Amino acid sequence: MERINYKYSFLALFFIFTLCLLGLLFFAFQSTHKNDINKISLEQMRSKAYEKEKELLLYIKTYNLAISSLAQSELLNRYINKKENKKELEELFLVVKKSLPSAIQVRLLDINGMEKIRVEGAPSGKFGDEEISFIVPEERLQDKSSRDYFIRFKNLEEEIGFSKLDLEREYGKLVLPKKVSLRIGKVVFNEKGEKAGVLIINISFDDFLKQYENALLYDVMIVDNLGKFILHSNPEYGIKSDKYDTYLLKDAFDSFDARNALFYEEYLSSTFYSKKLHFFETGQELRLVLGLKYHDLAVQNKKDRDITYLVFIILILLTLPVIIYFSKTPELLKNKLKTQMVTDNLTYLPNKEGLLFNYKNNESRNKIVIILEIDNFSKVTNAYGYKVANQLIKSIAKFLTYYEFTDRFYELYKIDKNSFAFIYNFDNKELLKKDVETLFKDIENEEFEIRNNFKILVECTIGVSSTEEATNIARKVQEAEIALETANFIKSNIYIYNREDKRVELNKDNIRLANKVKKAIENDDVIVHFQPIYNNKQEMIEKYETLVRLKYEDELLYPDSFLSIAKDIKKYKKLTKSIIKKSFEYFQNLETEFSINLSAEDISSEEIRTYIYENIEKYKVGQKLVIELVESEAIENYEEFLNFIKEVKALGCKIAIDDFGSGYSNYQYIINLNEYIDYLKIDGTLIRDIHENRKTQLLVGTLKFLCDNLGIKTIAEYIENKEIFDYVKSMGINYSQGYYIGKPNEKIVED
Repeated sequence: MERINYKYSFLALFFIFTLCLLGLLFFAFQSTHKNDINKISLEQMRSKAYEKEKELLLYIKTYNLAISSLAQSELLNRYINKKENKKELEELFLVVKKSLPSAIQVRLLDINGMEKIRVEGAPSGKFGDEEISFIVPEERLQDKSSRDYFIRFKNLEEEIGFSKLDLEREYGKLVLPKKVSLRIGKVVFNEKGEKAGVLIINISFDDFLKQYENALLYDVMIVDNLGKFILHSNPEYGIKSDKYDTYLLKDAFDSFDARNALFYEEYLSSTFYSKKLHFFETGQELRLVLGLKYHDLAVQNKKDRDITYLVFIILILLTLPVIIYFSKTPELLKNKLKTQMVTDNLTYLPNKEGLLFNYKNNESRNKIVIILEIDNFSKVTNAYGYKVANQLIKSIAKFLTYYEFTDRFYELYKIDKNSFAFIYNFDNKELLKKDVETLFKDIENEEFEIRNNFKILVECTIGVSSTEEATNIARKVQEAEIALETANFIKSNIYIYNREDKRVELNKDNIRLANKVKKAIENDDVIVHFQPIYNNKQEMIEKYETLVRLKYEDELLYPDSFLSIAKDIKKYKKLTKSIIKKSFEYFQNLETEFSINLSAEDISSEEIRTYIYENIEKYKVGQKLVIELVESEAIENYEEFLNFIKEVKALGCKIAIDDFGSGYSNYQYIINLNEYIDYLKIDGTLIRDIHENRKTQLLVGTLKFLCDNLGIKTIAEYIENKEIFDYVKSMGINYSQGYYIGKPNEKIVED
């Protein structure tokens, strides 16, 4: 597994350090806040609110009892039923009014809203500092049928009702000085059980609030469902002030807290506590609010804290670009080294590795490769030395750059000490021949000046890859190299690779690779590499796949280039035995599961089958060996194939189907062998874009569903980056394999 990127480690340490500083700052503010008078008050606010609510309840209860007693009096019943004793009833109302200190009026209205009896108070004395109660004459009684509170009370049954808390009005005008009043109402019934009238007591709420105006630590307030202050300990606000409609709860406190206070039954913020008054249903959804007396101080402290946090965050943001810059330094050095690896250090053109890397994941259907080799480079080197030869190569590279991005010549690479390659946008064969012939003539006719007016003519040979479509640029490079070698072999200036030309294939085997492959196998220069396979659920590397390489001098050959040749030169069995022996030797003392690939040709060979059985017994690896089966379409003797699977299963081995989805595999193959199959490896062609391609997502999802139901574990190949890895894990695929997990290596990485 690759190590964690240094840049991310550096940034992680920076953010951890930042969070620690932020935590210390928060702790310091919290410590200071413990002894804050507002905090002490806040801790007691809930209990104080319940005390105030209880006091309000007792205050209202006095009037509830009074109106209930009045409704049950004999005098009222006689008046309602027989219209008798009105005078005595008025006197009773007068007594009730005087006994209730905050009562403004005591009234009886008939069921149509007309006042029948009304007792109220008026100021008396020289300065109006006393109040007298009197019975209002009949001619001054009013029709209240249209008033909201009467309509509300008229619809009551047995219960006591409350009107809105609002300003006292008489004859349609506000009573001055302004008074906040609450009307308590109760329906009275006649002897037939019919509604006959409504009893109403008007209460002045100003008297209730006066006892809280000088509270030491709290402001006592009542707000309605719109956040308006019905009552406020500050006379500048509330229902009697000019700011009643403009100064709301959200203006007095934080708007977020104000919204929550109006939404929740109870709400405690850092500056106030609110509680809905359920016993007090006026239709306004009234809430009792206790605010801190030192609210401004709390707000200022909060602002100071916010400013400190803001300054801290700004400093972090200003520092972050510097940290990011330095964190990228190792990555920049790595990229620089990588650039050097894919760049020719003489001409600064991208080299062969750069070409293959650039087109690793890119489609290249209409692109072909043209390789131009300088034939007399060695002669120039031997005659004039390396400096002159290198200067010649520089001059040729400069000349060829004029071709780059002109007409159909797309990109220029230097792929060997005396060879250049063009990526060519193919249109038609006639144009290709014309362009290549023109290139050849231009090169051979050009006099390349080296220095001191010293000029050299060069000789060249051009090899062109096949004009048939292919998505693999590496294949095109190989074809162009074969075409170049064929051109040299048949003494031709230009050769275009033809896939149908068997002579070209023979030249390919005999000229380019056959000798290398033969010598590597004969000298046992067979190298086994092991690529880790990651358990997505357990989050650990659990097993390894054995992969083979051939070493020829300083060159490392990969399976795509030598397997078919090994078969052609009859060295394939020896290669297979070497892989089996070396991988078994390596894992014999390791408690780790590993796999080897066997083709249909391997399984059909009695020699190879016997060799596998013997070495499984010899190295005792049966319980940790996985046989990966490839090329299932080449199976000719199915019974022989099935017997082999049963034999290795009996020895404790597991079976995996390799490269499923690469073009030959089918679901019937899985279903027929499901009782023997332990793993199914999903080919990279389905995985490489699974995080973006809806079609492959559906296909792999269907395959996963089938495997789950058949008890087969799935392995996703070609996990090349984190996006693919995360998506594969999210699908529930059991294992992941690819360069993102780990590249093949001569030693296993137990990480």
